Amino acid sequence: MVRETPKSRVGNTRNDPSAPILILGGSYAKRSATTVLMRYTAKLFAERGMAHELLPLGALDLPFYHPDLHEKECPPAEFLLTAFRNARAFVWCTPSYHYSISGAFKNAIDFLELTADDDPPYLGGRLVGLIASSSGPIAAVHAIGAMEQIVHALRGYVVPATAPIGPVKGAIDTEAGVIKDERTKLKLVQMVEEMRDALAVRG
Repeated sequence: MVRETPKSRVGNTRNDPSAPILILGGSYAKRSATTVLMRYTAKLFAERGMAHELLPLGALDLPFYHPDLHEKECPPAEFLLTAFRNARAFVWCTPSYHYSISGAFKNAIDFLELTADDDPPYLGGRLVGLIASSSGPIAAVHAIGAMEQIVHALRGYVVPATAPIGPVKGAIDTEAGVIKDERTKLKLVQMVEEMRDALAVRG
């Protein structure tokens, strides 16, 4: 059962050190490079004693966002919205599809429209770290760029050290679920440490 979260709590989580960082994304693939990246990022937060939650897209089973049907609420999206409202900051992680983000990830983000009446609305000035994976480096950079625009539109702040990861072949062993490339690990470390430092300033 998902606990209902008062909308007023959104304004408090931004500066609440006990609130988790929500790691959202992945793909529906059984052997997903983005899922490996998400889990490694969670490990980095854990090593630094930072509260976090991992929310893979495959766990949500969301319908397509429909403005007419989901004007004020959508029961299947309540788990996502509760996790979103409870979060202090975010990490978004997507595969790059055709030089942009995946449809599944964009659909999940579209449901954040249901937070438009929160106080503050949407991201409400919270931090977002960005990770994108691709078979090539240019496509991953484009996916990062697409997410940056979305974060700004939702009134959030992007952590400067983004993590475009590509090519993933050779860098990530999706069958074993491990990152083999040290440069890939370093990108994630840099992002996590920038988030840690920025959140420490906020309180």
